[in-house]
Amino acid sequence: MSRTRSKNILGIFAILIMMHHLSQKASAFWVPASVRQHGLEPFVPIGYLLVSFFFFCSGYGLRKSMKADEDYFDGFLLRRTNRILMIFVITSIIWLAVRFIYGNVSLSVNPYGWYIYACIILYFGFFFIYRKETKISHLLMGLWIFIYSVICYLLIKGNWWFNATPVFMLGIITADKEPVVNETDITPPETPLKKKLVKMIIPAVLFVVTFVISENFGSFYKKLGITDYGIVNIIIVILQIVCCSCFSLCVYILASRRQDMVMIVRQKRDEAGDEDDFEDEPYDPEREKRRKERNKEPLTFKKAVTWFLSFYGSMTLEFYLIHGLFVQIFGHHFIDDKTPPVCYIKNIVLYVLVVFLISTVASFLLKKAGDLIIMAYERLPMFERIFDDQKRLILIILGIFVVITIIYSVHRNNISKEASVKLEEYKKEKITYVNAGGTEVATYSEGEGEYTIVLLGSEWDPCPTMYLIPMLNNLKDTYKVVIIDYPGKGYSADTDADRTADFYADTIHSTLEGLGVTDNIILVPNQVSAIYSFRYIEKYPEGVKGFVGIDAIFPELATRFLDGNYNSVDEYRWYLKRISRLEKMNQKLLVATGYVSLQTPIYDYVFYGSGLKEYYGVMEEMYIRNYMMDAHLKEQKEIYDNCMSVEDFKLPENLHASFLLNNTIKDTKYYGVDWVEKYNELITNKDIQSVTIINGSDYVIYYNPGILSKKIDELVEGLE
Repeated sequence: MSRTRSKNILGIFAILIMMHHLSQKASAFWVPASVRQHGLEPFVPIGYLLVSFFFFCSGYGLRKSMKADEDYFDGFLLRRTNRILMIFVITSIIWLAVRFIYGNVSLSVNPYGWYIYACIILYFGFFFIYRKETKISHLLMGLWIFIYSVICYLLIKGNWWFNATPVFMLGIITADKEPVVNETDITPPETPLKKKLVKMIIPAVLFVVTFVISENFGSFYKKLGITDYGIVNIIIVILQIVCCSCFSLCVYILASRRQDMVMIVRQKRDEAGDEDDFEDEPYDPEREKRRKERNKEPLTFKKAVTWFLSFYGSMTLEFYLIHGLFVQIFGHHFIDDKTPPVCYIKNIVLYVLVVFLISTVASFLLKKAGDLIIMAYERLPMFERIFDDQKRLILIILGIFVVITIIYSVHRNNISKEASVKLEEYKKEKITYVNAGGTEVATYSEGEGEYTIVLLGSEWDPCPTMYLIPMLNNLKDTYKVVIIDYPGKGYSADTDADRTADFYADTIHSTLEGLGVTDNIILVPNQVSAIYSFRYIEKYPEGVKGFVGIDAIFPELATRFLDGNYNSVDEYRWYLKRISRLEKMNQKLLVATGYVSLQTPIYDYVFYGSGLKEYYGVMEEMYIRNYMMDAHLKEQKEIYDNCMSVEDFKLPENLHASFLLNNTIKDTKYYGVDWVEKYNELITNKDIQSVTIINGSDYVIYYNPGILSKKIDELVEGLE
């Protein structure tokens, strides 16, 4: 298989990968119905198949080049990674800038950049294992890929991170199996298509069978008596590995020519094979002369197709890394379903064309920029000095990072100690404990009145008895106001109990009873606490007189809380449990290094004018202690089941209720859902139940309690 032919195929596959990502954004079954656009469904499941051939070409080309040149490993890592990392860094900066502008920044800057990480890891493995080849080198390379796959699995990366990487090994083995030819060999005629098809029968049949089974296994595995979705996922991954291996082998057979092998032997070392599916071909005056002569020939359809394939084949790296940005910019939401769209194109045909054309232009410019940098690197002494000392530079940067981390960790620890003193002072001054189901639950209550307002925090709220003080202060002159810290949150003790909706409803009920509050209750939940309030209303309706949901979650959001593509409810549940363990580990690492403070909310913005400035440090400390820790993660793990436990809930016809929704969620349609429409489905009596849009964001309950308090007053007036 020649370098030119493989690069042309990869150029086509890069475009098809763009179609795959477009289909995931617009046409996949997990896309909310309100924004789903039909037409690209066939591209949804083929992404890993396309990428697998990239891995195949990498393994194949590296092995062929290694066999053709005894000194191939001299400067191997720099030669193989310099351009890839350069383009990756440039595109990552572009991604970061755009994400910063539109308010969606995360450590995973380019959500489509995982291939580069996998590619670099495979290059390192190839270098360390094959530079001194032994009889077990293939076995060691297979072990390297297996370890990489296990790490990806434990870190809960998507299956696409590792289901295609074994094909890299297949490429190496395929290069080994090719017959050795000499320069004096007479080039035989091309293998007839009929013979190629016969040779493809077994891999083609295996490809079709494994593809069909893997795509449908999630719908019938229970009939086989399998109950653990972890086992199901492993079976699916194994089927996908076989599937993409057979797919790549079929493409290789179709693309191969016997004379290619003769030509490979005659070419220079760098032309011996597909060294790197993203690398430009080295300059060859004779080849350039032949190209110019061909360009003088009349334009034909075949020549146009060849030019098209060559054009995209020469910039697959750039196209792969930049096209996803435009998939997101012109999609129904930017990056995830919680960020507003940038420039939404609803028409699916126009969406595809715009993304394709702009990605092409951007890729071409990136390639030219990369060529200029490489030229500067090769010709300017300054660049040469910088890059010749890469090892030393990396060690210096790592050393500086370690020193900064140690210093910052000590600094963060001292801040925590200072905050702990104020934390205890606040507890003595404000907190009252109530035994609820054997757990000491922290409460803060003030005010007197006929009605009791019960403020319930959101899932991420680390300490409602502190964070909801602005709301309490706006209500305490008229009502008795009670704030509850759920077990494991804020000042409350933790418990081993499962965080079911019944658990929260019972905890709220027992806590209120412990405080002597049994009647004239108005529940005011924020976000996910609405689910627990619905369950409370179902179980203990007698004392509830009103409900005011602030950005209230509803049952239909059961599978929309985590980013990702899920084929079934069982897969989603399984993911929820696994992610809780990983996020706890990540959070503890951030706490240990002190970098946890980088993810804390901007308290100066959220609580500006609240009078809580002296407690900012304590609020941050509570966030650090509780966010993504045991209680939070137990709650997150059960969030699907909790939503589904009240899936048939409707507001009682005699219950005064109000949904207060901030306009950001309404306009953005968080999670791709029309929240107002869903609220109206819960309403049973429009005379006393309503939906009101307010100005604000997710944090409106903290920084604009005045307008929310007025809405509570209006509801109470209706009661009287």
